[in-house]
Amino acid sequence: MSREKISEVIDNINDKYVNEAASYEGKENNIRKSAWYKWGAMVACFALLVLGCIKFLPMLISEEDVDNESNEGNVSQVRYQYYVNEEGFAKEWPWEYMTLSEKYRTVNYDGKEYSIKSSYPISQEVIKGKLGTGEATGVDLYTGEKYTESFEVYEINGISSEKLIAAGMVGEYYVYQISEDYMRPATFGELMKLYSLDDNLQFANFTEYEGYKEQGYYTVNDDAYIWQILLECEGATLDDTADSFDRSNREYLSFTATSDALGVYKRVVYISEDGYFATNIFDYSYIYYIGAEAAEKIIEYAEQNSVATIVEPYELTVAGTLVEVGDGYIVIDDSVLCKNKEDGIVYKIDTSDLRIKRCIDNEIVKVGDVVIVKYNGEISEDNYVTGAYSINKGTLVESEPVILE
Repeated sequence: MSREKISEVIDNINDKYVNEAASYEGKENNIRKSAWYKWGAMVACFALLVLGCIKFLPMLISEEDVDNESNEGNVSQVRYQYYVNEEGFAKEWPWEYMTLSEKYRTVNYDGKEYSIKSSYPISQEVIKGKLGTGEATGVDLYTGEKYTESFEVYEINGISSEKLIAAGMVGEYYVYQISEDYMRPATFGELMKLYSLDDNLQFANFTEYEGYKEQGYYTVNDDAYIWQILLECEGATLDDTADSFDRSNREYLSFTATSDALGVYKRVVYISEDGYFATNIFDYSYIYYIGAEAAEKIIEYAEQNSVATIVEPYELTVAGTLVEVGDGYIVIDDSVLCKNKEDGIVYKIDTSDLRIKRCIDNEIVKVGDVVIVKYNGEISEDNYVTGAYSINKGTLVESEPVILE
């Protein structure tokens, strides 16, 4: 499936499924229904529906298939004949099998309620001074029993505690955001100050777009000049005339926005030629008019100070047949995906994460199943995988050759 086809899949996901995804999250997290949230739900649906097309890209393309000097990233061949389409499932886990962030969805601190924003622990590097303690609350959905826990509350790297806090227990803290915050800063300068964006957000990977058509993937060498220009746009005013940023008739850059401090993973920031800064970092649409001159400087700098790259996968994955369940590990053989079975790789995967362990203990996956594992760690030279945090059964789907242009 080409990237243009993938875009068509995203744009044409039935609103029924988008709304179901949004309402499900809303019940648990009280997340606002908005244009940007619909976008997020679409991505969630897309991740399940076409997992093998982007999320599984590292598995389709082996390093030896890419010759950056002679072929500039074009792929001439791939090892795999199949990809794995994840079989999504919804399960409410018993209390003892829930992670801290799953158990405690809200924290009350200083008379205000905060809701969980990220499901992964925040880095100690961005946690600053201790603000105090708060009361975290959660419910065991099997028994109906309510739980409370005292959470330590910290400031996050210059971010206003009126917006975000880090809360949790020793060694495990999560980003929580003020609940039901509908107020968007009136100026870009206010937004910058509230979230210390220049310290907590980096501009690196971006895609050039004409409307919805992708023109190329790049990585900026240094984003200091981009922030220099943006810091001069403090007076840029909020555009509240639209619920979402209309990309259909615009030329723009789409930067990947990942920030541990802000509790976001692979959201987007748009810089358009007609002078707009737009983002979904804050769960729904924030659009500021920074002016065509400032936007042109940013776009020109990014284009002249970047290197071409291949599309960045949404998540890192390993897939294949589950062949062994051991004490603290599992073994996956990916030869079932290969054109030639002898090209298969056997991976040993650490299962210390509770989200992996519970699936094995409850036989969500068993030996003989085709599975897909998501990880955010590393793969060693002897194919040992660390940082695995999700495992699920999947279905083999025959893959067309992937050619990156």
